[in-house]
Amino acid sequence: MSAASSGFTKHDLGMVVVSLFWGANFAANKYGVTVMPPFAFAAIRFAMASVLLWLVVVALRPGRPISRGAFWRLAGLGVIGNTLYQVFFMQGLVYTSAINASLIMAALPAVVAVLGRVLGVERTTRRTWLGIAVATAGVALVIAAEGLRFTGQTTTGDLLVLGAVFCWALFTVGVRWVGRGEDPVRVTALTVVSGTPGLILVALPSLGQVSPTSLSVAAWATILYSGICAIVIAYLIWSYAVQGIGGSRVAVYNCVTPVVAVIAAWILLGERPVPSQGFGALLVIAGVLISQGVGQLPARPTAVTIPEP
Repeated sequence: MSAASSGFTKHDLGMVVVSLFWGANFAANKYGVTVMPPFAFAAIRFAMASVLLWLVVVALRPGRPISRGAFWRLAGLGVIGNTLYQVFFMQGLVYTSAINASLIMAALPAVVAVLGRVLGVERTTRRTWLGIAVATAGVALVIAAEGLRFTGQTTTGDLLVLGAVFCWALFTVGVRWVGRGEDPVRVTALTVVSGTPGLILVALPSLGQVSPTSLSVAAWATILYSGICAIVIAYLIWSYAVQGIGGSRVAVYNCVTPVVAVIAAWILLGERPVPSQGFGALLVIAGVLISQGVGQLPARPTAVTIPEP
């Protein structure tokens, strides 16, 4: 890990913001799927996000255009990380509980670290592994406080959510690898836009059940929050962070998301947390700090020998 990426960086701060957006988005999604079909909700917010990101690229013209080879690989990653991930995750929730799904998703940092190591995209330090372990234990404590049941009836849903984990892990590692040297704004726009048509296709049978004029103000507010904050803004920050500090460190913040989700559910939905969940939240924070090396002195720079003229 380079000196530039050690310690708590601006990318880590950005991922804290992303964790807040994604954590609150659980409550937003929970409300959204009660007022419209799940796939229709996903397709609408991704379609809106695609238009906004395209407008951002047209208006800002950031960096240079993505090279042709990287373009098609990133488009394919967009299908994996947005189309397939959303289909697996949302369909998985039909057959399993949100608690089971949250705990399975907590395995994401470890899966990203293993994939990154196996594919040779990045090296994972012992400190990062320790941070992943502590943060994952904290997530397990937060979720287990609500009760956990893996049964034969939930097996299908659990496997679908596990498929979603692998999709997002492959997306994270792939963006780090293929998108290296490419402009993060263009990468974000391309992956979101390329993943949207598949979602619309899956949602076609249910889109006819949604009438824009019949949606309440709260429903539109949910769509706007989920599309703008949880996709456009969060994905842009996430893309910069993946290139800046690596997929393994970025993935650790996925352990923060369930904790934020519990707090958001408490504030917005009246679901009161229990004391053990507070201790779990502290473990998550500790795991994140460990993985970033907060409180450690930076490594002493090595001496550089300058040849004599």
